[in-house]
Amino acid sequence: MSFNNRILAAFALVISCTLSTSPHVWSQDEIPPQFQKPATISNLSPDELLLSKPETPAQLLQAVIQLTGLGHAASAKPYLDQLLKANPDQETLLKLRDEHGPAAFLSLANNKALQPESVTLLNQMEAAFRAFATDPARINGLINDLSGTPTDRNIAIIQLKSAGSIVAPPILKQLSQSEDPTRNDELAFALSQLGKPVVEPLIAALRAPENRIRKIAAEVLGDIADPSAALYLWNPAFSESQEQSVQIAARQALSKILGKDPRNVYELNRHEAQQVLKNAALQFYKNHVDAAEKQKIWVWDSTQQTVVQKELASQEVGLIEGLRLAKEALEMSPDKQDVQTLYLSMVLALEAYQVGWNHPLPEGPGTAFNLALLSGPKAVSQVLALAMKQGHTPSALAALKALGQIGSRNLLYEKLDQHSSVIAALNYPDRRVQFAAATTIMQLDPANTFPGATRVIAILTRALGGAGKQSAIVVDSNIPRGQTMAGLFNELGYETEYTQTGMAGFKDATQRMDVEFIALEHNIMRWGLSQTIANLRADSRTANIPIIIYGPLRLKNKIEYVTRHYPLVQYVVESENTEDIATQVKPFLNSLKTPELTGELRSEYRAAALYWLSHIASSQRGKIYDLMPAEKPLLQLVSDRSLASNALITLGGIPTRTAQADLVTIVTNKTMDNDIKEIAALQLAFHIQKFGLLVDSKEVASIREAYQAATEPRLNTALASVMGTLMPDNKVVGERLQEFKPATPLP
Repeated sequence: MSFNNRILAAFALVISCTLSTSPHVWSQDEIPPQFQKPATISNLSPDELLLSKPETPAQLLQAVIQLTGLGHAASAKPYLDQLLKANPDQETLLKLRDEHGPAAFLSLANNKALQPESVTLLNQMEAAFRAFATDPARINGLINDLSGTPTDRNIAIIQLKSAGSIVAPPILKQLSQSEDPTRNDELAFALSQLGKPVVEPLIAALRAPENRIRKIAAEVLGDIADPSAALYLWNPAFSESQEQSVQIAARQALSKILGKDPRNVYELNRHEAQQVLKNAALQFYKNHVDAAEKQKIWVWDSTQQTVVQKELASQEVGLIEGLRLAKEALEMSPDKQDVQTLYLSMVLALEAYQVGWNHPLPEGPGTAFNLALLSGPKAVSQVLALAMKQGHTPSALAALKALGQIGSRNLLYEKLDQHSSVIAALNYPDRRVQFAAATTIMQLDPANTFPGATRVIAILTRALGGAGKQSAIVVDSNIPRGQTMAGLFNELGYETEYTQTGMAGFKDATQRMDVEFIALEHNIMRWGLSQTIANLRADSRTANIPIIIYGPLRLKNKIEYVTRHYPLVQYVVESENTEDIATQVKPFLNSLKTPELTGELRSEYRAAALYWLSHIASSQRGKIYDLMPAEKPLLQLVSDRSLASNALITLGGIPTRTAQADLVTIVTNKTMDNDIKEIAALQLAFHIQKFGLLVDSKEVASIREAYQAATEPRLNTALASVMGTLMPDNKVVGERLQEFKPATPLP
């Protein structure tokens, strides 16, 4: 019996059984045996359903499709396995695709009973088609067909569409090389018919060095009228560096995309162009995300005379696009300060990204850092302010380094908002920036006190390896609850100050300059929550201090919506449990930090911090900076020969009894190296001279013993200076004079 006859017989049997059923409604238990298992197609074996045993790839796929369509996917799978084992070549797969269409492969791939083999077949077919569609010889042949008959041209365009954006580079290359106007019109028309897939390559072509290519790219983008191209047509439309023909083509294209009459291009203007470009560049600067995923980008390659596609990290692509747009905005108003700031910020940001974390920016001709130096302190200070506002740490670091070299102490007293951007950087939520700000201030060498002097010492002290001072402020109108929250934050390692009003919390935050975060209860008074946050964000001293709002769970969504426009704000559900608060707060604070410092950088920071602390101790800057917070970690660094000298000099400048006692401990330590004890002795003598004798008689006796035991000349001399500062009376002086025996005996 033939396959068709079998199908007809099966259907006839089913219909016959249906028609012969009595009108009586049977219960399930009463159904006669002949009606319980009617003959259906499913009763037939695969061999009975197929006309013949499949052998070729075409027959095997036909069998799989037929059996699956009849509900026999399980029976079809062996034939699918046999097809894959036959390993059909690309040509065979393409013939199968032409015969059955891509939908048949997709349908099989979606059938779970055929997976994973059906998915493998789909992937092989798609790979074969991609290779076929993107074959350079085939594409060039289709491009050549554009000069043929209208039928040839239409067929070529249809097939070029199937290849996607990959056809744009060879067409643009032919446009770059062709001098034939008719041929160029054919190529441009073909591009206009390819639609959205070629928009990005054409945007890259807008930056080609040849005016003719830029003009054609603008015209074709206008014909395609994809909205995503509008942003990139503003500069060609209005930049004075563009040829007039390019400007006209770009303006007409913009008009088409924006829904305006192309004949009334005067409706668009240069000012609008600059605003659009500036805002777009700023958006790229804002949306910097340290992500590892890759992204494709089209660029013009002058060597190949066409566009090429590159794959870069998403963050780098955003910075590249932002830098290009900022440069285009700058071309229109080179003397406009906000555009200058944005462009310099983007240049620094891109170069900082390319060298990576924990590496300094390159210096020398043509580098972004040298450009910052040449731009002057005012421009770089604005870059620093923008970088902190947008949370762009690499730009902030570069700006601070430049300001340390070209700035003056006047930067500490300028008022961008209410205080200088350099001082504001001391509270930026990244310790790299905090340290850079502290060292920049030391380089500026202020002669008078300034807000943030205590913060400078706290940052330098932390770099020595100690925990440093971590402080927080809690604002809560309810005293018991506020004190409880302050206690919880204390348990988390923060010295927490409690205040009752928003105004008081703001005042404390602006004066202390050592605040890691501010915690606000959702219902605070004088000022209320919204006003307090607005004031904290408006003042440069507090603009970058993280804010934690706490309250009940039911208000979380509401308050997060109200505060969504403010940076560095987090809502946590109030609790009296330290672990609950830590679980909510620590991820937020940790998310604001950049990658951990390498061991090498930590050592560099420690050495630099010690250098500046010793500079303060040995200069007249003690009236500006209080070195006492740095005392405790200093003693631990003395055993490191590379750090000992600056550590001891710093101890010598701290006017406390404990600092003097520390120096005595080192001087009298029998296991300490003589050269270190020598430096300690000289600093001890200096300390006693400057601050008086602060240690007790027992410690003085130990100094005397150390002097008597010192046989090394330099150490003995250094200890002698200490003995001299103890202000010996006439009796002691007389005894010493009599005991003196010259190194060279008298004749």
